[in-house]
Amino acid sequence: MLACANSSTEAVPAEILVKIFIPQDLVDRWVTADKVELSGEIMTFGGSGLAVRMIPGYYFDHVAGGSDEGHKLLGRAKMKAVIAAMGAEVYMNSVILGETAYEVEAGFLAKPLDPGCGRTVVVAALVQAGY
Repeated sequence: MLACANSSTEAVPAEILVKIFIPQDLVDRWVTADKVELSGEIMTFGGSGLAVRMIPGYYFDHVAGGSDEGHKLLGRAKMKAVIAAMGAEVYMNSVILGETAYEVEAGFLAKPLDPGCGRTVVVAALVQAGY
């Protein structure tokens, strides 16, 4: 069983909390293969016991149609709520923000329930599941 890297009672500062984007299709495969268990918005990795909160979001893959990318979102994952707060519109596999259309991948930003879990523990659980 994997343990969290920071087992002290000190909280990890918010700016270094671990968040990892997991595509929807990968979550579906893991559930089908019994590598993870979903209960509401909580996903638990079998074998490691690591539990993460799954927050709906999108990964910004590329700009559609060769338009300018002035928003600096490429290669980033953003929560669905953050995208809405920016005034962007989501349509299927696209996000339109102002005059820029992005091709995105739907999925989740996974955040460990235990704030003391470090990136190493989360990555180890992802690798064990087949990410």
